[in-house]
Amino acid sequence: MISASSTIVDKYHDYILKNRNYSIHTVQSYITDIKQYLTYLEDFKPSYIPDSKSLRKWVRSLMLNSIAEKSIHRKVSAIKSFANYLYVSEEIDYEIALEIQLPKLKKQIPTYVKERELNQVLDSYELDSEDYQSSIEFIIFSSFYHTGMRRSELISLKEVDLSLGKMELKVMGKGQKERIIPLNNEIIQQLQRFQECKKLNHIISEYVFCDAKGNQLKEKWVYQVIKNILNQTFSDKKSPHVLRHSFATHLLQNGADMNSIKELLGHSSLAATQIYAHNDISQLKKIYKDTHPFSE
Repeated sequence: MISASSTIVDKYHDYILKNRNYSIHTVQSYITDIKQYLTYLEDFKPSYIPDSKSLRKWVRSLMLNSIAEKSIHRKVSAIKSFANYLYVSEEIDYEIALEIQLPKLKKQIPTYVKERELNQVLDSYELDSEDYQSSIEFIIFSSFYHTGMRRSELISLKEVDLSLGKMELKVMGKGQKERIIPLNNEIIQQLQRFQECKKLNHIISEYVFCDAKGNQLKEKWVYQVIKNILNQTFSDKKSPHVLRHSFATHLLQNGADMNSIKELLGHSSLAATQIYAHNDISQLKKIYKDTHPFSE
């Protein structure tokens, strides 16, 4: 059964990567989840076919082991996707209905950095950007905030995708969905200075952001750079995604509509964008002061 299930999982891996265009990270997570479930399944029956009873037991065991609700939801989604694949690929001749009650997801307000803090950090780092190392650190930080790109999108951005003349860049998001992100004058000037820095250092690369040898940046390196810079702020979390959250939150606070933010972020549904419909206490105080008749 183990060898048979391994073969099926390998086929499923290729299917969601090539046919469904899932991102590398989603594919890796789904495959890991499915293998965990199939290992658990071996204690119940000699089969790789999911069923509601064993899935419910598995979910209960995950909850007992304090696995986060969000992770459990993803794991169940992976199993349901795998079960559907078994049918559409004709590994089995019937659809599998996996009925299960999942733990409720806790509503989480995205962590973001306030505008004033971000501007102070950007001003400070721009002044210190003299050599290539400091220049690349500054420009990836600024680009995250000015565009709302995901880390994988920024790392994969190529020179052919950047058009300073048109004031836009093209990114390939989740599910191989292409979108255009407009650029403002400030980030364009910063990108132009960075390109000059690359020329002065004789760095040639197909990637907009690269190391001193022209190689594509490593995800861990980018994460660490952003974390180090965000250590200068009061942000609870320190990652590239915090800058994406800041990008969306500041747009919303300054009057952007939710649909526009959805398109800029590359979300497939408006529900994913709704998490930004929040305000910090200073914004609430401002609204109260500006609108309540007795606030003066």
